[in-house]
Amino acid sequence: MLVDCFQAVSRHPDGSTAPALPETRFVELNAAMLGLEHGRLSFMEAGEGPETVVLLHGIGANSAGWRFTLPALARRARVIAWNAPGYWLSADFAAEAPVATDYARVLVAMLDGLGVARAHLVGSSFGSLVAMVVAAEHPGRVERLALLGTSRGQRWKPQAERDRMLAMRQASMAAGGMALARERWQNLVAPGTSEAVAEWVRQTLAATHAKGLMRAARASDTADTMDFAPRIASPSLILVGSEDRVNPPEVSHTLAKVIPGAAMVVQEGVGHLPELEAPAATLAALERHLF
Repeated sequence: MLVDCFQAVSRHPDGSTAPALPETRFVELNAAMLGLEHGRLSFMEAGEGPETVVLLHGIGANSAGWRFTLPALARRARVIAWNAPGYWLSADFAAEAPVATDYARVLVAMLDGLGVARAHLVGSSFGSLVAMVVAAEHPGRVERLALLGTSRGQRWKPQAERDRMLAMRQASMAAGGMALARERWQNLVAPGTSEAVAEWVRQTLAATHAKGLMRAARASDTADTMDFAPRIASPSLILVGSEDRVNPPEVSHTLAKVIPGAAMVVQEGVGHLPELEAPAATLAALERHLF
């Protein structure tokens, strides 16, 4: 029945199509140096060319969340969609509370392992946080930056709100990824989202592991991307949905004011996941910015 469902929704309501995703691939990293439980990092890859685009998923997602973006951009570049530590088949961090710069170091190590000197970074939500840290801390590695559902992290919020957020994350993972998918998907998309898109969101959420999500949640809790935004030199695009309830447009407006030269686009009627909710418009914006 699941196969039939995916066949039925292989075309997005906006006309975009989602080919079969590439196989999961692996790169070996130095676990001891990076604080990982072991050295395996997983990713998906397609395309080739002089330019490389790296796709960085959100806190409840993984490389499969780029099912429209990855194959489309692969027509013009080498595209790598990572699975952050603790996601899909990537090793977890050994520590329970890694920080944002730890994720950035792993990403740079992945680029080294794959022979990528410089890349465009496209980050969604938590992935946008990681992308901003890399762009600020390792400017020589980043060509252009695109931020979707852009995250500021949680440190700037009152302590009570930060505590509530961490408790919510813990509770949402108590019964595993399937329950997360069933109970939380509606918070990520705009009201009235089609069943086709809802199913893609649920299937992406279902693959989430509790350890990985909670480590990312703790990294987000101690981060404020305003620490990094003023130091970003890469040409930057911020895409935010008008109906984003996770990182509302005000967050993007704040960051757009401090990232030098950043351009900002508000996508009307879109929630937190433009790459799944509005892939055609999102792809067009990314192509204009990246190429």
